[in-house]
Amino acid sequence: MAARLRVSRQTVNAIETGKYDPSLPLAFSIARLFQQPIEAMFEGDIDEAGFDEKKR
Repeated sequence: MAARLRVSRQTVNAIETGKYDPSLPLAFSIARLFQQPIEAMFEGDIDEAGFDEKKR
């Protein structure tokens, strides 16, 4: 996956564990890789007020 996204394995791990928020272009690349809308890939990360739930 990391090779297909042209990022390190550490970057993929950090995204998966919630320690790193991908850039918008990388987020779109991830969504394309899984053939899903971007909202489906990152669902639940943002609350209704627009705040990142993990960073509160």
